[in-house]
Amino acid sequence: MSRPDQKILGRKIREVRKELGLTMRQLADLVGVNYTTIYRVETGKVSPSVVLLSDIAHHLGHSITSLLEQERPLCRIIRAKEQPEIDSNRMTLRLLLPRGVVDDNFSISLGKGGPGDIVGRHETPGFELAYILRGICTFCHGKSKQELRAGDLVYFDGRVSHSVLALEPLEFIAIYFKGKVQ
Repeated sequence: MSRPDQKILGRKIREVRKELGLTMRQLADLVGVNYTTIYRVETGKVSPSVVLLSDIAHHLGHSITSLLEQERPLCRIIRAKEQPEIDSNRMTLRLLLPRGVVDDNFSISLGKGGPGDIVGRHETPGFELAYILRGICTFCHGKSKQELRAGDLVYFDGRVSHSVLALEPLEFIAIYFKGKVQ
């Protein structure tokens, strides 16, 4: 583990320890090491062994991987050249926020197309939310058909077969996410 990574790990351990209201001495006693060892780990002066890191994680109620994960930046700019675009004869889809930037199960796209059948019947493993920026379309979800216009928003379970027929040139933002929705 490089020195900067040691410091990040140490800071993360310190944050979790403080959130739990533990002193370094208390954590050291729980783990079975001396105070100096915890101090040196938290300040990034030493890299803990896997065994020591496992013990620290256990006593902090975290997994080793949660302590090793890098923090996401508070601000991230995704330049146009980083946004892949897919062109077909029916539609253009630009991936504005690729999966993994916020979460591996979350993405945002900008779609443009029509008139005509721009998104044929299909299913996706998560949930979707679409906001119509411009145009009119017929949105089919299962056996239901709805007309959507600029300003309308639709949220739906992607596991149900769905499609979009643009009645005029259409532009929309689509947000895709997997996981439980409460």
